[in-house]
Formats: sequence, C-alpha cells, structure tokens
Amino acid sequence: MARTEAKFYQPRRYFAAAPTRDQAKKIYWDDLKELTRPWWRDQPRETDLIIYIRGAYARTDAEIHVLGMDKPERIEGQPWDGGILDEYGNMKEKAWFEHVRPALSDRQGWCWLIGVPEGRNHYYDLALDAAGGVIPKTISGEGISRLNEAEQFGYFHWFSADILPEHEIENARRHLDERTFRQEYEGSFEAYYGLAYWAFGEHNLARVEYDANDYVHVGMDFNVNPMTATLGHIEKNQIYQQFGEVYLPNSNTYEMRDHLLERFQRRQVIIYPDSTGKRETSNARQSDLAILQGAGFTIRAKESNPLQKDRVATVNSMCRAAAGNVRYFVNPGTCQYTIRDLQIRERYDDGRLDKDQEERGIGHIDAALGYLMYYNWPVTGGTAGGAVSMFGKRSKK
Repeated sequence: MARTEAKFYQPRRYFAAAPTRDQAKKIYWDDLKELTRPWWRDQPRETDLIIYIRGAYARTDAEIHVLGMDKPERIEGQPWDGGILDEYGNMKEKAWFEHVRPALSDRQGWCWLIGVPEGRNHYYDLALDAAGGVIPKTISGEGISRLNEAEQFGYFHWFSADILPEHEIENARRHLDERTFRQEYEGSFEAYYGLAYWAFGEHNLARVEYDANDYVHVGMDFNVNPMTATLGHIEKNQIYQQFGEVYLPNSNTYEMRDHLLERFQRRQVIIYPDSTGKRETSNARQSDLAILQGAGFTIRAKESNPLQKDRVATVNSMCRAAAGNVRYFVNPGTCQYTIRDLQIRERYDDGRLDKDQEERGIGHIDAALGYLMYYNWPVTGGTAGGAVSMFGKRSKK
C-alpha cells in the first residue's frame, strides 16, 4: 500500500528540450514562466531551469524542466510523463532511441518531436515511420495528419505560408533559394545529395570590374593549402559583385596580408574571415585576425562560424532566390577557382559537404565566399518561422 501511495503522489514531470541548453532557454523559459505564473507552487529555479506547478490537490503537482540535448544523457535517471523535443532534426541521431524513449517508458510518457526538416536524416526516418512509410502530400490551407497505430506515432504537418502574413512569405521567397524556402516554410524534407551549390549557373556570370573608388569586401578562409579569398563590391547592401579572387598554395596569413596591401589601399578593404582565425597560429604566436587588423584592414567576424548547411543555403539563396531574383554576380574571366568550386562542390544526403574533395584543393574558396555572404545576408535554418512537422508518441512499456 505504501508503494502505491508513494507512486500516486509523485509529481508529474515534463521536459521542454532543444539542441542546446542556451537554445532551450531562449525558446521556452520566459514564455513558460509567463504561461504558468498563476499556478506556481514555488519560485522557479533560474539556475536549473525548473518550474514547479501547484495542482488542485497535492497529488497533481507538476514540474517542467527546460533542457539542452547536446548531452542527451541529461534526461536519464528519472522517469518522465511527457515532453517536447524542439528542432529535433538538429539533435543527435541517438537522442530519441537511446535516451529519451527509455526515460518515458516507465510512466508510458508521451513526446512531441517537432521542428523544421534538416535534409533526409534521422528526423526524416521517424517521419516515414509516423506516416506509415510514405510522406503524404500536405494540402495548403488544410495541412495533413496521419496516425500509425502500429507504431503509436502520429504525423502532423502544415505550411507556415498558411499562418504567416503574406508579406513575410513574399519576403522569404525573395531571399531564400527554392529548396531552403520549401524546407523552412513548407516543411519539405529536401534531398541534398549531389551538387552543393545547385542554384549557381550562367545567370550569375557577369563582367564585374574593380572600382578603385569603392570598398573591397573580402571573404577569407584560413586554410594553409590553399589560402583563399574572394574580392568584390557590395551594391545597395543587397548584391555581391565578385571581380576577383586570391588562391595561394602553401601559404599563410602574412602572404595574404601582403597580397592585399599590394593590390588595394588598406582602408578600403573590409574582410569577413573564418572565425577560427581568432586562435593563435603556431608559426606566428599571433592570431590570423590580429595579423590582418595590424595591417589596418577592417575585420567583420562573428563569434563562431555558421553551420555548414546554413552557409551553403546562404550562398544558394544569393545565387538565385525562390522568387527568381539573383543577388550574386561573378566575373568568369578572373574568378576561375570560385566558379570551379561552385560548379563541382558536392554534399551528402544529410547536407554535409564532401570532405574528400578538400584533399584536391576543392572546397575552400567557396567557404571564403560563404563567410562573407553569411555575415551580411544570413540564412539560418529553423529561425524564420518555418513550417513544423510534429510527431506524437506514446511510449510502450
């Protein structure tokens, strides 16, 4: 009897999780506190990100934990009654099967796995199971739902275009390439195997010339062999016109610095580099960024490099957006290495770039171009109010 009573009075425990703790806090914490404030049993624990809910009776008290899944084992150790995994496509493949699902089993807990598709990865595999083996066609204005009773999975999907303002959707069409738009705003599981920069083509080629009276905007990658940079002008804060490139085999940041000083006035050069250049280099005991800053160049760098898929999506969106507008032009006579990378760079089905190509010198100058474009016109997966695919699962004992 004592065991039965103890179990009966246990508080219900729920989690709200995202790929990292910082993401989870930004997504959930303030909103959850505001929504639950009338029913607080105690003050929320700001350090541990736990909210305590008072029930009508003591036996119905509840806890809501906000968690990061960068270390999925955090969810283990105690049973859960239910929860949400947001941006599940960005979580580790084993997070659900090896960590979350077992923690739900003891109490027959439920879970929603939600987010924007991230290529055809583990999220896509679960979607297939939930939908009964075939992803159904979503109807605009109605959405779609499927229930796989055998697996106790449900599949729910709608277009963001159906719930967001029309001007927001049209703006996205002008700035995102077709595949990224379908993924972010229509929840489409896009296949990315093959060419990485599929939106690049003849429409991007133009006789772009250097203007000595304009600033030179430089994208830069700090790889040693080769060390690369793209050279161009930014027009009306929207268009990147690349008139040249730098491709230095077996080189270093000092040689790149000298090359740029020889070609341009230092005050006219703005560099958007690989953010890893903040670290000290072994040959100089000085960071790559410090070397460039010491030469008088303006440096614009983010705290960390963008996700590879976001960098590639940004370049594709500049090459040609879903609405058909082109915001990137490159001179074919002076930018052969850049065009070569954009024409032959490949990636796997999950969106990762083919690393083997880098051994042949392919895949560095396109990164330099991507750093510049991402700094100025970033396309970030899952942050644009994208379409949501949802899966409900009641765990079996």
